[in-house]
Amino acid sequence: MIQPGKLIKTTRAQIGVPRGTIGLVIQSHEPRSDWADGTDEKIHMVQLLGTSTPGIRTRRFLGRDLEVTNE
Repeated sequence: MIQPGKLIKTTRAQIGVPRGTIGLVIQSHEPRSDWADGTDEKIHMVQLLGTSTPGIRTRRFLGRDLEVTNE
């Protein structure tokens, strides 16, 4: 389960963030809209490590786009 304090790896690329980037989950919260009703989907704020793109320090990801690396 993904929660704040977990070390993660991205499983899907975003603009400026390649797949496989390592990061630290700093916040998790429920979506505000009703598209996730009936699911356990959460939005996670991730502090990224080692990105070469300037200005990208944190990004939001869905739980399905992350993989926990330190269980």
